[in-house]
Amino acid sequence: MRQQTWITRKTTATAALATALALVVVGCSTKDEKTSTTSPSAATQATPEKRGTITASLYDRGNIPAEEGTIINNRWTKWVNEKGPADVKFVPIPRFESLQKYNVLFASGSAPDLIFEFDKSYLGQLYNQKQLMPLDDIINKYSKEYKARLEKYPALKKATTMPDGKMYFLGRPYNLDPNHYLFVRADWLKKLNLQVPKTTEELLAVAKAFTENDPDGNGKKDTQGIGLSFISGIILNHMFGNGFTLFGTDQYPWNLKDDKVVHDWDSLKAAIAYQKTIYEAGYTDKDFVTDKNGAKSAQDWMAGKVGIIGSSLPTKNYETLKKNVPDAEIIPIALPKSEFGQFSPLLNNPIAVTGAVNAAAKDPAAIVKEIDFMSSEAFKTTMNNGIEGEQYKKGANGCPEPIDAEKTKKEVSYIADLNMLASLAKDSCTGLENKTNPTPIEKDMLEVLKQGRVAYVDPSRPMPGVTHRDFLPLLPQDLVAINTNANKTIVDLATKVLVSGNSYTMDQFIQEAKAAWEKAGGPKVDAFYDEWYQANKKTALLMKDLYEIK
Repeated sequence: MRQQTWITRKTTATAALATALALVVVGCSTKDEKTSTTSPSAATQATPEKRGTITASLYDRGNIPAEEGTIINNRWTKWVNEKGPADVKFVPIPRFESLQKYNVLFASGSAPDLIFEFDKSYLGQLYNQKQLMPLDDIINKYSKEYKARLEKYPALKKATTMPDGKMYFLGRPYNLDPNHYLFVRADWLKKLNLQVPKTTEELLAVAKAFTENDPDGNGKKDTQGIGLSFISGIILNHMFGNGFTLFGTDQYPWNLKDDKVVHDWDSLKAAIAYQKTIYEAGYTDKDFVTDKNGAKSAQDWMAGKVGIIGSSLPTKNYETLKKNVPDAEIIPIALPKSEFGQFSPLLNNPIAVTGAVNAAAKDPAAIVKEIDFMSSEAFKTTMNNGIEGEQYKKGANGCPEPIDAEKTKKEVSYIADLNMLASLAKDSCTGLENKTNPTPIEKDMLEVLKQGRVAYVDPSRPMPGVTHRDFLPLLPQDLVAINTNANKTIVDLATKVLVSGNSYTMDQFIQEAKAAWEKAGGPKVDAFYDEWYQANKKTALLMKDLYEIK
């Protein structure tokens, strides 16, 4: 999903049809017109509006209990067809093989009318292939609910409009909340009489103390000062203002300088050098390079052996930590300031693109009416919680709470992907903040969320980059290959320099990384992003715009 700006109840569940009875009055006159009578003609009843039939995709995660049916034939898909404005035939899409499935469906001419997909790049490819229907006219003509959403959240239309000036994607608003956090063991800070680090130098000193000064008090030197794998490493790159990562393929080393998009080698070099210092000093797990998804680091943290770690909101992991170390305290901290300024880790995209309409769809009116139905608060409440009086009741705050948590989990949780048009903005009964009976662990996490918003959702400490990576323009296929291959080489070189000591220096790394980028044709990618920025900087969703959405 990408475009010119991309790099990428109170309603009833159904509307009753009114029946109009029209009396045709015929005036009859006598020949001499002395008298005039009116008599009722045959009463005619307005023809009910024809109910449309459409197809829609639905992720299949293989998680539906057998007694509930199948992912496309269960109590909720039946409910959608009973309560909704159209007859919907659902098409199952394997969640983690969705692109392959869609490719087969499009190739055979059997792709669904209403397409739901989280992969924004793939939706962008469908746009480039002219497989998607422009939505402006049909939304204006047939929609009420979704049209109101576009009016309430102007950035949504901006984020779903492509270079031809037409809107091709469906989406929903989110909260602009932290996605990544840098956590510190606050109890260790207190025990060692340390302050929350404000600079990169202070962070290094805290990592050293956490490694060498026995913060867990077991008399052994068995603690790690700081994690480097996965989210931890990504965050440390962000600390220096660079979106490059050693983990995964989502490299984002571009920044704005002097109103131009540049490949920021300086901040990349500084970030990798900092992590090399941590590794060589022994403040982290020596095998972090092989911990691609951070699972090993998370296990060490839950065991109470890591002092500083990057993570998403870690409710389950925190619960395990508290079981293992009841006195453990964690706090999210603002990223320490580096020589490049002060930044924040990754935030949620406040506008999520989740769907589109097949260009070959035959009944746009029925599709839009179904979109309205699926965008409503009533629909969202049902898909999230079930039926009031059956699966949920209203809590003290007016929001749903399960009548029987296990029953609700079994009967409702599998259908979450039907809710891909549900608004997740915080003016509704969603999220941890609106939970009616939070556990002690969830209360702690709510406090973490509040602290994280203060620390990270601040335009004076922005995410690195030109815009959220979801709003970078979609690279042409030839540049995709260049970008992917060159960055793989650079990741390998960065990994090598981190673990090679003096045998491979930072100067060698940056020299070879630049050479690899040049040789692969990387400057074409740099030029593409700068040309996009220069042409669209007045209309694109840039980083500053994201904070205004909040």
